Amino acid sequence: MRGFFGILNINNGDFKSSIEKYERSKADFDKKATLQNSTIFIDDFATLVPLEIFESNLNYVGWSRLDNINELQILLNLNSNAQEQEVILAAYQKWGVDCVKHLIGDFSFVIWDDLTKTLFLAKDQMGIRPLFYIEQNGLLYFGSTISAIKSALLKHPILNETYIAKELCNYQQHLEDTFYKDIKRLKPAHCISIATGKTIEEILYWELSAIDLSHCKNKEDYYELLRNAFKTAILSRIRGKSTVGCQLSGGMDSSAIAVLLSRLMDKNQLHTYSFVLDDKTRSYSDSGIDEQGTQEEIIAYASLIKENHHHVTSFHYKDVFEELNTRNKVMGGLANSDAVWQDSMYKKASNENQVQVMFSGFPGDEGVSQNGNNYFYDYLNNFNIKGLYQYLLDFRLNGIKGVIHYYRSKVAKTTHLHYSKIQKQRNLLNPNSELNSKLIDTTFPFHPSFKGWQKQQICRPHTTLRAESEGSYANQYDIETVYPLADIRLLEIVYSLPAELFKPKPYSRALFRNLAIGILPDKVRLQPKSSGAKTLAFADYWMHTKANELQDYKIKNHTGLMLTEIENSNKKHESEFMKIKKLNTLKEIDYLIDLNLTS
Repeated sequence: MRGFFGILNINNGDFKSSIEKYERSKADFDKKATLQNSTIFIDDFATLVPLEIFESNLNYVGWSRLDNINELQILLNLNSNAQEQEVILAAYQKWGVDCVKHLIGDFSFVIWDDLTKTLFLAKDQMGIRPLFYIEQNGLLYFGSTISAIKSALLKHPILNETYIAKELCNYQQHLEDTFYKDIKRLKPAHCISIATGKTIEEILYWELSAIDLSHCKNKEDYYELLRNAFKTAILSRIRGKSTVGCQLSGGMDSSAIAVLLSRLMDKNQLHTYSFVLDDKTRSYSDSGIDEQGTQEEIIAYASLIKENHHHVTSFHYKDVFEELNTRNKVMGGLANSDAVWQDSMYKKASNENQVQVMFSGFPGDEGVSQNGNNYFYDYLNNFNIKGLYQYLLDFRLNGIKGVIHYYRSKVAKTTHLHYSKIQKQRNLLNPNSELNSKLIDTTFPFHPSFKGWQKQQICRPHTTLRAESEGSYANQYDIETVYPLADIRLLEIVYSLPAELFKPKPYSRALFRNLAIGILPDKVRLQPKSSGAKTLAFADYWMHTKANELQDYKIKNHTGLMLTEIENSNKKHESEFMKIKKLNTLKEIDYLIDLNLTS
């Protein structure tokens, strides 16, 4: 298990008692103390002793993978065998807090400088690796899991009612917020440098920006640039790994990754995993189909070893309560974008195949494989008459509708004009709660330019929250989750491309379909985006199973924020299935609240 926990005595807190409380919880965590003195306590979940490099005053603990490690080794005059912790410490010694501006990869780490009594905390640009903190009674607690932090707090953390209300409303959360009022998430591309007696301030060190692509002279130059960046992103993530797993849903993103992996590594060490329906679950699916045909197409095309393709047909939990208790243990309570649905795949991959790293096609839809429907926004925002004329010529009536939608969205300040109706149907917040009138739904904000919309999509909170959650579940089994389509080198290229490359004609997701020429067979590359299948093929079955198991569970509603079971039943829902799903949600949130009121 990777990760860490620590306590900094920043203002004469009860340091000793907090450490003792944490030590008593060691049965729940795989922890081995690495550093302890009168000011700082740090546990590295993976190592036995503190790492001290260059100067005895510097100590590092972290969960990091550097994708530009070779360049940094040369730049910092290090041996080619130097690993992440040594490189990061050397970078910190050379550049101080600006070291993070030179790091590319997935990381969360802390460095303690015993000479200056300064703690430095940093998180990667897309927020793939978790890092949380809370200041309480003169102590700063920090760590890669909320559960570890909770185990050391001398005062039970207060539940965050605004956060809970947003979950009930299905609203987008502020990225830094968690289930607990004062436990904060270090935001992506942020760091903190804190000395004893000082106040905490997060510092932004990176922002998605356009890069110079003037060397590209035609469309094929752009596609080749993207293909090379895509391959580099995959190669970076298999460095030092012997057994690799790859989710294979049947969609283009995961399929392309599986094919490239087959070309870049030993196929005998590559395992693919698919969520599929079986005889028991097929009757519960809306469509009754999944994507096994496309999966088989990729296996044959890439000459993957059939015995290394594994189906996941159900969760491993004995019942819903085991699932909820797992969520509470791994995520520390109620968590937005909770990825518990991946847990069974990680368990299978670890126990049966000893997989070390698991590839995912997420977040392709937010970046390189976006549908491109809004590409013309730049024409309107920049008064590009020639571009707008061509757009209308290409899309005729639909083009006119697109322009009308643009201006209506601009007035409404949301790109989903009809989504508010759906949100009202899904809203589980007590209408009498004072938060009802205070909360604002910012899930689909309008951006007048395509670039602005792209940036919002690529960097939206869901990317961090889902990746962080998937990584936390996989970490139980010593599996590292990786997302080549979240590689910032690839995303910077995508963000810098001419809008015309995203034009959804003759097909949507045009950019990815074109860069995937030579990577995917046309049968997969040109398939429609929506096939009726779900990523979790047996989701409907599990929803009905949970409803039966929760039937006798009585909602306690400690916070008073929830609808009652009767009120939910009387609401107008989109479908009978959504009615069942929302009642499950009410009971699941209530159960997690009940678990965390005092423990």
